[in-house]
Amino acid sequence: MSFGQGAGPGWGQQPGQQGTPDWGALAAEAEKKRGRKRLLVVGGSVLATLAVGTVVALAIVQQDSGSGGQAAGDTGGQSGGPDGEASTTPAADPTFEETTLPPLPKPREFISDADKDLAPFTAEELYPGDTMTVEGREYTKTAAEGFEDCTAGVTDELGAVLTEHGCAALLRATFTGDGTAVTVGIAQFPTEEDAQAASAAYVRNLLPLTAGDSPEFCQRGGCRTTTNQVGRYTYFTIAGNADGTPDSGDGTPAQQAARDGNDHAFARIIQRGEAQASASASALVEERRNSS
Repeated sequence: MSFGQGAGPGWGQQPGQQGTPDWGALAAEAEKKRGRKRLLVVGGSVLATLAVGTVVALAIVQQDSGSGGQAAGDTGGQSGGPDGEASTTPAADPTFEETTLPPLPKPREFISDADKDLAPFTAEELYPGDTMTVEGREYTKTAAEGFEDCTAGVTDELGAVLTEHGCAALLRATFTGDGTAVTVGIAQFPTEEDAQAASAAYVRNLLPLTAGDSPEFCQRGGCRTTTNQVGRYTYFTIAGNADGTPDSGDGTPAQQAARDGNDHAFARIIQRGEAQASASASALVEERRNSS
């Protein structure tokens, strides 16, 4: 009796024979498939872990950026827990009481206001020293005088103008240099408006002061004159050749002497205002110091 027949395909066959399965190869292929499945499972787990980490990181960044927009290291002046229980505030800068000085007086205020312009108005004050120097040109003072009667030392026509507008005093001084002589006159008025009106109504002339060592000049005409005004003062000059000859032409020494006398009078009046303004400022500072 034979058991090999009718038992089904491949029954009783040896390895390597045709029609017989290679059980070793089948086993190796099954092992490879199981290895690939394990790699897929592990790889999927890693990717899932990375995805979760990325989401958490993004959430943290978003939370930080929504907390006031502060950059790293910027605490906004506070520290402590989320509710600010331990927060601190920087100490405020020390404050000091503001100290201001009163505005300094202006020189023009003094030479324009009789209530402030209280310095002596004398020839010694307005024409100090023995010389007059203007832009390097030096003149020697030869005479000086002052009058409360403004009609003295001027022509009748000019005297009438000065009197009409309330002239309080007139000062004159004569200076010589470079073959010329010039008399400078300064008239004081109650207000700036009076001085302006007198200057606008000016008619010739200031008379030359020939006293003392002054030469006789402008006796035959040909003299140079100026008139001007600042504050409550009007000032005049008359200049000519020291030898008494008439002067004519342009750019002559006598013409320059008249202009220099004009500039000197202006400078002396302004200096008068500056001196009084400086004294007033010093008094204000001293008063503030004593009251503090």
